[in-house]
Amino acid sequence: MKRRILFLAFVLSTVVGWSQTVTLKFKNGTTQQYSMSELESIDFIDGNNENSDDSNNGYIQVKIDGKTYKESILYWAYAQIDPLGNDAQGNKLTYTYDMTAHFEDTEGFLFMFGLSHYRNKSALLESNPGSYPFAKDIYDDAAYNNLAFTCLYELDGDEYNTVSGTHQVKSIKSIGSDIYVEGSFTAVFSLRGDTRNISGSYKMLIP
Repeated sequence: MKRRILFLAFVLSTVVGWSQTVTLKFKNGTTQQYSMSELESIDFIDGNNENSDDSNNGYIQVKIDGKTYKESILYWAYAQIDPLGNDAQGNKLTYTYDMTAHFEDTEGFLFMFGLSHYRNKSALLESNPGSYPFAKDIYDDAAYNNLAFTCLYELDGDEYNTVSGTHQVKSIKSIGSDIYVEGSFTAVFSLRGDTRNISGSYKMLIP
């Protein structure tokens, strides 16, 4: 079974340019460079979950129209765009995202998310829990901040516009060489007069 990267490479092209390369770093320790033009057609083959400790797997949980949905995120599902850029203070940022199209096959809608964060792990671990930016998309200036949250919502194949949201980080912990960020969020999406209010929580691995 194959999973296709759905983080919309054409959006990122405005940040790094089609002539630039992007490094994707995976939890199994491998890295690979791709040009922006290649990213739209890359397939990644699922591997076996070598981490049998479910407590070290991430998750995404969303609540829509009073109903709650939750899925695990296994170690192989994370990738990184590195470098993403710098924040206003010149700190280098990486974008870690979950490349799984959650709930698409089982519930009829799609939800994906990612975090911008300090590239330097020591600096990231020194960050405190609290309120952090919610970015409408990668175009948004808010995306160029530590622990900025972005997300994508599609219903029946139609991508909704992100209107607004909030983001709270609850914990930032290290387990071995990895960092786990846990938080919650709210998001408002709209398309052709249909507004969707989504709240949720997550646990994300930073490889």
